[in-house]
Amino acid sequence: MESLDGKVAVVTGGASGIGRAIALELAHRGSDVVIADLHEARTAEVVAEIEALGRSALGVRCDVSQDADVDALRDTAFARFGQVDVLCNNAGCAVLGPPHRVEIADWEWILQVNVLGLVRGVRAFAPAMLERGSGHIVNTASIAGIWAYSWDATPYITSKFAAYGFSESCARVFRPQGVGVSVLCPGLITTNLGEHARSSGVPPEFSGDWLWFPPEMLDPKDPSVAGPLVCDAIEADRFVIFTHEQDDERFRTWRVDIEQSLTDAIASQGPVPRVP
Repeated sequence: MESLDGKVAVVTGGASGIGRAIALELAHRGSDVVIADLHEARTAEVVAEIEALGRSALGVRCDVSQDADVDALRDTAFARFGQVDVLCNNAGCAVLGPPHRVEIADWEWILQVNVLGLVRGVRAFAPAMLERGSGHIVNTASIAGIWAYSWDATPYITSKFAAYGFSESCARVFRPQGVGVSVLCPGLITTNLGEHARSSGVPPEFSGDWLWFPPEMLDPKDPSVAGPLVCDAIEADRFVIFTHEQDDERFRTWRVDIEQSLTDAIASQGPVPRVP
């Protein structure tokens, strides 16, 4: 996608943090934006910020763990703007706890939001993009999706590994059909993800500072860094997006260049059968 000017974007979890940063940068680059979020007051604030930039904006209350909500988000966006060019599957949640102690209900909650929330977004918006042969999807994973950095964040890490794998699979299927796919893998960012985070099965002998981060992750960045990085990746059709330089270096050390591997795989496999 050479330019975001005149495009229509949907951003889930767009009322704060990384989602807000992406939405505002999209507007700066000329896009109209649909903000989907559970926090209606914050949503209204971001809508007003976008409109102050001279772009159209629409706020929609949406719980990405619910099929009906995501379908309604699609229908509302198309009714207002006629099409959607960019989907940013950004909504997410956190569950922290050792793997053998986390309650099943908490596992189900985080997987419904962080994994199936992406699936629902793709199922809702990708068919029209594929039919048109253009568009771009950005899924928010995490550096936790390629590096199990902590022993006490197993549910979060598990969900983000799934988000990364889902994104790479989508790229292999959608890119040959004209639809770009990117995966955002932020490092530690100062967002409000912790507002609704759950600590599940944490032993009572652990204090409130039981969560362990490696030293290099203790310098969080402002969420505003994410907006330009995501929009640059959309315009350049780049797959992996990092917010921290050390994570980019780590990834490229541990794996072959994913951009080249995707390009080679697509070239070698030929056309992917179109699935209605």
